[in-house]
Amino acid sequence: KKARTELSTDGGADGTIRLTYFAGWGLAEQTRWVLAATGVEFEQVALTSHDQFSALRESGDLLFRQLPLLEIDGLKLTQSQAMLRYVARRGGLDHTGDPAEGALVDMVCEAVKDARSVVTGYPFSEDKHAHVSSIGDKIAKFMPAFEASIVSLESSAGEDGLVGFVRSGLSTADVVLAEFVEEVLVLKPDALDGYAKIAQLHAQVVAMPSVQAYLKSDKRYPFPLEGKECDNYVKNVRAVLGRT
Repeated sequence: KKARTELSTDGGADGTIRLTYFAGWGLAEQTRWVLAATGVEFEQVALTSHDQFSALRESGDLLFRQLPLLEIDGLKLTQSQAMLRYVARRGGLDHTGDPAEGALVDMVCEAVKDARSVVTGYPFSEDKHAHVSSIGDKIAKFMPAFEASIVSLESSAGEDGLVGFVRSGLSTADVVLAEFVEEVLVLKPDALDGYAKIAQLHAQVVAMPSVQAYLKSDKRYPFPLEGKECDNYVKNVRAVLGRT
């Protein structure tokens, strides 16, 4: 069966929101955080074999023949940045009507995507000590700009003192930066030294009840830092991609 060239519109037709990926963080973790931040319950499917992946490709459900796949609102969405922004718009995170603010949110999201390579690449690195040692230099390109772009939010009842990238309230950029920070702190605990506003923003997002619920749930995969967790994740990815 040939892959469809249009957006598939039969996904999640039963009302279930379903995220299909490998058994780990990778490119799907940002979407998991945005789903959590917008209070969306979802089902998680972790592929375990190349046959499963091939069947998905043959079905035409993967528009660009790549994971992750998000089934939501009768759609089958691929490309991680597109799916997280769809969820954000759906949940009111992309609330600004100001094109300049919208552009800033998009720029931050794209920069976070680039910065996240230090996290997504770690399990597959040959020399993990060298990988960790290089993180400081790699994120130094982004962190000062993130810090300088964070502003105080407009005052609202009981929420004075909050910060974010747009004054009108919580945005997609806030959530994806917090996700990145949460992950990079596993590898570099001093990553926030000198970045007080980033630290405050991270704390705000992590403290959200819906985000807390996700982080404490069985949907949250452990970071594949070392040992069996790392080996099993790498084996899972390679098995699904047929690279064993």
